[in-house]
Amino acid sequence: MKESSNFAEFAQSTTTLVAPHSASKNLNNEAPLRFHQPDVQHLVTWLQAARSFFLPHNHPFEESEQTEILTRSWSAETYIARSTLLRCTEHTLALIKRDTQPATELASVVGMFDEDATEGTLPVATASETNAATNRAFASLAETLGDLTTLCESLLKSDKVDFAAWATIGKIFTREVRRAEASSTLQSIARHNLAANLHPALLKLSENLLPDALAEDLKIVFAQLSLLLDRLRIVENLLRRDQPLKGTLPLFTLVREEARRLLKFIETRAMRIEDLDTTVFDALDSTSYAIQMELRKVFAHELVGLSALRQAPLIYAKVENAHGLLRDSFQQSIVTLAQSFDSKLDPARLFNIFQTKLEQSVLLRENLWALLQLVRQAEREREGQFVGPLLERLSGFRTGAMRYLMYKDWEAYERFVEETTLARGAIELAPVLHRLGAYLEILFGQINMRAVLAEHPFDYPETKA
Repeated sequence: MKESSNFAEFAQSTTTLVAPHSASKNLNNEAPLRFHQPDVQHLVTWLQAARSFFLPHNHPFEESEQTEILTRSWSAETYIARSTLLRCTEHTLALIKRDTQPATELASVVGMFDEDATEGTLPVATASETNAATNRAFASLAETLGDLTTLCESLLKSDKVDFAAWATIGKIFTREVRRAEASSTLQSIARHNLAANLHPALLKLSENLLPDALAEDLKIVFAQLSLLLDRLRIVENLLRRDQPLKGTLPLFTLVREEARRLLKFIETRAMRIEDLDTTVFDALDSTSYAIQMELRKVFAHELVGLSALRQAPLIYAKVENAHGLLRDSFQQSIVTLAQSFDSKLDPARLFNIFQTKLEQSVLLRENLWALLQLVRQAEREREGQFVGPLLERLSGFRTGAMRYLMYKDWEAYERFVEETTLARGAIELAPVLHRLGAYLEILFGQINMRAVLAEHPFDYPETKA
C-alpha cells in the first residue's frame, strides 16, 4: 500500500514545536539529518512540552480553579517553566558538534598536503560548512532559551506572577522558537521519529487492513499512542532515578494536548469511515471513551495542585499514579485495537512491561486476597493465636508484593501495620482489624480493576458453608 499524505499531515501537526501548520512534504520523502537520536528526541519533546505548558487549558485544574485563571498567581508554574527552559538549553547545547572545524581551515589543511586536491576538498568543506551552520542555528536557539530563562528569573523576584506576565512569556517563547532556524531541522527529525517508533507488528497489521482509509487511520492512531508512551517513558525514567518531579508537569500537559488531538481524530475521522465494520467502530469508540476517562482522572484529580506542592512523598505519589494510569490506558488501547483485528496477538510482543505488569498484578491480587482472609479470620475469631501469623504475613507483604502497589498506597499500609502491631488486647485490636479489612478490600477491588487484568478474572475460592 502506498504511503498516504494523511500520515504526514497528522505527523506534521503532532510534532510541530510551536504551532500546527499544514504539511508540505510526504513523511517518507524527507531525509532526516544525522544527530544523536536520544539528544534530538529529548530536545524536541521538551520544546513541545514547554509550548504546551504555557497554554492554561492544558493544566490540571479543578472546575473551581478554572474561574481563577486570570487572578491567581502563576509563580509556581514560572519556576517549572524556568526549569524546563534550562533543560531545553542543555539538550540544545548537547547537539552542537564541538569538534567541527570551519570549512576554510579544513581546505587549507588539505591544501598543505596536496595542492591539486581541489575536488577532494569540496565534500569536506561542504560537510564542514553544513555542520558550522547547524552549530550556529543551535547556538542561536540556546541563546534564545537562555534569554527566556533570564526573563523567568526576573519575574520570580516579584511576590506574584500574574496571568498577563505568564501569557507574555508564552507568546515570546512561541514566536522566538518558531523563528529559530533550528526548528525546521528538529521538526523534520521528529516527524521521522513518529513513523520510525511504530512497532513492526502494528505497522504490518495496519498496512494489511482494508479499506485503505482504515489502514491509514489505524496507522495514525497506533503511531500517536506509541508517541504518547514515549513521552511517558521520560517521566518513568525520572521516577526511577528519583529526580525532581514537579518538572514533569510540562510533559503531562503535552500528553494531554496530544491525547485530545488524537481523540478528535478518532471521533471526527476514523469512526466516520464509510461502511466501517461495527466491531471496529465499537473498538474505536471504547478506546476513545477509556482514554477520556483516564485523562479526566489524571487532570481533574491526580495532578491538581502539583505545581504548588512541597512534600516530596506526595509529589512522587501523584506523578507515579498519573504516569501509571496514562501508561496503562495507552498500552491497553493499543492492545484492544490490535486484537480487534488479530485476536491471537500477544500483548507481550508489543510491550515487555505488559507481561511483567500482568504477572506482578496477579501476584499482588493473590497476596491481597490471602491477607484479607487472614484479617477477617482474626477479626472473627478474636483469639490471640491468629495475631502472630497475621503480623508475620503483614510483614512479609511489606517486604514482598507491596512494591507492586502504587507508592501512594504504601503509607496507608505502613500505618495499618503499625497500628496492628501496637494494639494490646482484643478491645484495641478489634477496631484496627475492622479498618484494615475494609482498606484491604478496597485495595483488592482497585487492583482487580487494572486494565492488564481485564482478561484474567479472579478465581474466588469456594467458601465453606
